[in-house]
Amino acid sequence: MFKQYENRRAIAALIAVCIIWGTTYLINKLGVSSMPPLFFTSIRQLTAAILLLMYLFLIKKLAWPDRSFIKLQLVLALLLISGGNGLGIYGLQYIDSGISAILATFSPILIAFLLSILQKDHHISKWTWLGLGLGCFGILIICLQKIGMHPGKASIVGIGFTMLSIITWAFGSVYSKIKKHHYNPFLSAGFQMLFGGIPVLIISLFTEKPWNFQIETYHILIWAYAIVLGSLVAYSCFIYSLNHLPVTLVSIHTYINPIIAILLGALLLGEIINFWILIGAIVTLTGVYLVTKHS
Repeated sequence: MFKQYENRRAIAALIAVCIIWGTTYLINKLGVSSMPPLFFTSIRQLTAAILLLMYLFLIKKLAWPDRSFIKLQLVLALLLISGGNGLGIYGLQYIDSGISAILATFSPILIAFLLSILQKDHHISKWTWLGLGLGCFGILIICLQKIGMHPGKASIVGIGFTMLSIITWAFGSVYSKIKKHHYNPFLSAGFQMLFGGIPVLIISLFTEKPWNFQIETYHILIWAYAIVLGSLVAYSCFIYSLNHLPVTLVSIHTYINPIIAILLGALLLGEIINFWILIGAIVTLTGVYLVTKHS
């Protein structure tokens, strides 16, 4: 189904995003369950940014970017990292990791809607719309089952912050696609994580008092996974795929992530997977197939 795309690296990057970010929902949940959430995510993003930028500037010897690059990355950082990631992590305090991943599947619909409004020459085929609709319907089945089994955990506060994060992420994805550029995607990822992590850390210092938090080996392991795989690898792959593939296609990771998150929850946390959750997964994957084939 990917024969139409010459850039196989972009497809491989997208597959990595689908798998890794599916696992990081569980890691993030473990993180916010034992650490101040904004402090957890800001340190994760800033550490990943510093490591990536040091590699690019000191080892790869990349030139310092121009002012237009900095301005673009600042806007994207506020939308994708501060808003999309920061708000989502904060909301994860109140809801299950699987439900958080499930709610994120509304992002492709919003992205497709925004593109149809902002780009007059952007045409979304009926098959793509059908795929998006099936994806959301399948996720809705799963969501209703999860909320039905754990009604108290799906709080309004958690869902509210998660939906706000989805909206900012969708706007960031579309803005990145509209502002066509040829910047190094890894350099873009590094600056976005840097610019996006700073305001989240400032908010954390004023609201969470993280200096009272005692760091243990358990927390370092969670951070290491989130930094190396969740930020350095997966986010760089996301930016790379976003620069080389249709944004509607890239957004299918939001369909794959919740299925992986739910499976991990069942294997590691003993969460129940019933008949309707399996049906929802099948419907969702059918939607993914249609989107990838007809985007």
